[in-house]
Amino acid sequence: MRRYGQRTLYQVADDYEREARSLWTSQRTRWALRDSASLFRRMVCNRQAVDPTRLTITWTMLIDIPERWCRQHGYRAVAGQGGYVIQRDGEPVIVAGIGDTLEWDGQRLAVQN
Repeated sequence: MRRYGQRTLYQVADDYEREARSLWTSQRTRWALRDSASLFRRMVCNRQAVDPTRLTITWTMLIDIPERWCRQHGYRAVAGQGGYVIQRDGEPVIVAGIGDTLEWDGQRLAVQN
């Protein structure tokens, strides 16, 4: 593989995807490159979800990351077009979109736009 220096994992993942689209690589190599790119993206998203008190929803975030983060706080999140619908038991529904930050205060989840 190439040496990438000071590049973000997203940039490396994009490079791997680009290389996987090359007509000069075998199918097996394409699969391996795509799997590696997917792994790099998941690593970045998992790093974003480490903070138990805040999660900012971004375009590059994998869809299951906010769902898992909400579930850890006792909420159910369902992905929809452009965002998530979040609810716990009898509480009012919370709608969070791309760019919103979910905040946990220890008892309740809130959305900061």
